[in-house]
Amino acid sequence: MPTPPRRPRRAGPRPDTLGRAEFAASFLRRNRRYRTDHASMVHRIAEGAASEEAAQAALARRWGLSFRLFAG
Repeated sequence: MPTPPRRPRRAGPRPDTLGRAEFAASFLRRNRRYRTDHASMVHRIAEGAASEEAAQAALARRWGLSFRLFAG
């Protein structure tokens, strides 16, 4: 049985694949506990119960998030 012809490889990453950061963001967007925790953080900031920086740092610690600072 003949094999089908091979398609040439595309240059660069496939558009339908996610990098690590995109995969993590997609996971968190769908995670009910994260969404609840994030909404709670936003509510605490709005009420003045926590500073924005402190609340975001606490959320990042709980969920193991780290953010790169970009110069420019």
